[in-house]
Amino acid sequence: MVVVLASGSGAGVLAYSSVKDQATTLQVELTAYLQAGQSELDAAKSSLLEANTKHDQALIAQANVHFIAAKVHFMVARQIADSSHLLNRLETMPEVGGFARSRHVAVDAIADIGVAISDAGRELADLDGQLIKPATTSGQEGRTLLTVLNQTKSSLVKVREDFIRAQAAAALVDVQVLPANQRNAFTRAKATIATALGAVEEFNRLAPVLTELVGGNGARTYLIEQVNPAELRAGGGFLGTFSVIQADHGTMKLIRSGRGPDLSYPRASPGQAGYVTPPGPFREWLPNTSWSFQDSNFFPDFPSNALAARTFAEPRLGTRIDGVMAIDFYAVTKMLELTGPLPVPGSGITVDANNFIPLVIQHDLAGDSIDKTLLSAIAGPLMERVATLPTDRWPALIAALNDLASARHLQAYFTDASVEKEMDQVGWSGVLNPTGARDYMMEVESNLGGTKANYFVTRHFTIDLTRNGMNLHHRVTIDIRDDMPFSYRPGEYYSAYVRLYIGDSALSATNNLRGARYPNPAPPAGTRMSDGWVPLFHGYGHSGQAVFEFDTPWVVDGRGQHSIYWQKQPGTLNDKVDVRWNDGSGHTYATTGDLAQDRVLVMSARGVMIAPGQPARAQLPSLGLG
Repeated sequence: MVVVLASGSGAGVLAYSSVKDQATTLQVELTAYLQAGQSELDAAKSSLLEANTKHDQALIAQANVHFIAAKVHFMVARQIADSSHLLNRLETMPEVGGFARSRHVAVDAIADIGVAISDAGRELADLDGQLIKPATTSGQEGRTLLTVLNQTKSSLVKVREDFIRAQAAAALVDVQVLPANQRNAFTRAKATIATALGAVEEFNRLAPVLTELVGGNGARTYLIEQVNPAELRAGGGFLGTFSVIQADHGTMKLIRSGRGPDLSYPRASPGQAGYVTPPGPFREWLPNTSWSFQDSNFFPDFPSNALAARTFAEPRLGTRIDGVMAIDFYAVTKMLELTGPLPVPGSGITVDANNFIPLVIQHDLAGDSIDKTLLSAIAGPLMERVATLPTDRWPALIAALNDLASARHLQAYFTDASVEKEMDQVGWSGVLNPTGARDYMMEVESNLGGTKANYFVTRHFTIDLTRNGMNLHHRVTIDIRDDMPFSYRPGEYYSAYVRLYIGDSALSATNNLRGARYPNPAPPAGTRMSDGWVPLFHGYGHSGQAVFEFDTPWVVDGRGQHSIYWQKQPGTLNDKVDVRWNDGSGHTYATTGDLAQDRVLVMSARGVMIAPGQPARAQLPSLGLG
């Protein structure tokens, strides 16, 4: 950010060569200080970045030295310009006054920008120093998120003021008076200021949400559902175990853990007090048993499942629930990658990312209930260890949680409206049709036979799409294969109740399934539902098939493309997908992929493609200088 006082074009207006020589000397001096200040700023930013990467306190101190040096250089440049008799005299001369004043303003403003960024940098360096400071005692690994939030909040008040000061100074600079080779640098500097201010504002938006989550406004109680995808349900799996966590002023405490039946039994029969009529397929399967907590995740969207779980659990727990999270054993495995091995209290077993799922499945299939004891025992210690990960592990934790939420292995709901809104924005809430797509579908499968077959069950989706005038015909074929070994369950059948949710603009929806005998809850707003039972079939290589057909209006965007948003069911993995597209004009196209996360099917006259759907995108705001 260097300003030239006497450029080739401006020198001609100066009447005397001696004045020109003096202006050139002043220009060289100012340029030297401004360039030196900029070099020190660059060095400070590099040291700060390296300090965060290496968690090196010495580099924080080094960054501060560079920030101080940068500030001195910028202040000296401004002092030289303001005290220059030559510059003051030129500003009073009618022929060159405007020329000189605009350049004087630019020098002062650029110097002020440098000083403000240097001050903000020092504040950020001190904050970073606190964040990467190693624990001094064995009890300080649990420095809570709330502690960091409070430290950050007070520091960022000053940082924000500094960047606003820099932004105001930048607005005074007339870019046209800068040498051409300096304009891009100045533009980048303005962008850095805007980005930094945006990060501060983002943090100020996010901080109250995080404060609420960790109990900074008082104790909050959260229900953690440990769903078992080996017994698949619409919400990700059977609610085999649960934990109740209390967050209170930044600390996490396990209050209770147990099995799903603990919050379900005794289950009332029809006509008895407390009886709740189950949704259609549950009533068909268990006609004389009340709907209860362990079967509450019947709905395709997590907010509905969470509200149902709260309704059943709160009277049994005797406490208000402020939020519900569902995690399956794939999520537990990912967390164990971050925390390392974890001893299971009272069992003599140590679980890690490699052995956890095999242990659960082994005991699941043996039917000895150790799997539920294992999950109940590990939940509290695991959550506590995750909550107290050192600050340098937080980016990896957030990235892992995003991956889990994108794959629907993690879902979260909170009663606080501001927190729930943030869950929606970052893609963790499990709402239906998250992008509001007109052409939309989501298949959910529920294993209602009480078996653990889904560890061995895979699906193959074949999507046939044909344009018929102004309609798009969809044929969705789902081949469900159960490869459970014969030795595990020789006489077992797989009982699958399947639903396809589609946009409410869909027409003529049909399927090949046996209809449910009793009524279901109405589908969520904006959707229609096509559902039924797949005929019973054995494991050890047998399969069943569900076929759905429906039409939607053919609507294209400005690029001539029609898109279908396809939402993934929680608890499933990466089922294979084949898509065949007939454009109605004699052209057919095909592509393959998987359903490891939400997908978007895109069709046009040029072909068909499978694109990623909306990812989970929570992030800790970047508070650096770029």
